[in-house]
Amino acid sequence: MEKPAKKISTSYGLYLGISLILIVVLAYAFDLSLFTKWWFGISLLLFVVIMASMATSKAKKASTSLFKFKDAFGAYFLTVFIGTFISLLFGIILFNFVDSEAAETLTELTIESTRDMMEGFGAPEAQINETLQQLQEENQYSLLNQLKGYGFQLIMYAVIGLIVALVFKEKDTTNA
Repeated sequence: MEKPAKKISTSYGLYLGISLILIVVLAYAFDLSLFTKWWFGISLLLFVVIMASMATSKAKKASTSLFKFKDAFGAYFLTVFIGTFISLLFGIILFNFVDSEAAETLTELTIESTRDMMEGFGAPEAQINETLQQLQEENQYSLLNQLKGYGFQLIMYAVIGLIVALVFKEKDTTNA
């Protein structure tokens, strides 16, 4: 990846990270239950993908050579990696050091919303109870679990990034 593309992706990654922190702070301050809403998670996912796609587009415009698949994916993924890593660090600090009670409250809210969702889908009571017991026993906001979640997020964003890279890559017309 060219130096201007790295600079653009890094800048967008920082903007993304700061934006995600702001969103988390607002949700934390106004209504913790937002973290348990499916549409909130989807909105964050779309926001990350849009920001990373914008960075990829800008990197393509700044490119002085053929913008290959590798360049497009690199610009996208660098933006996602930086932005979500900043957000991860903030989440770890917030839920483990600043306000660990918020993590406990979120776990309770998650258990309630999971029960409602599973009952809505008609899941058997035994399965509901087993799932809820697992949620109670595991601290979703521990350092290890947040790092695991981050790893799975990166994999999901990488798969989306492959599609974005296909859209933004330039074809080599000299061999045609």
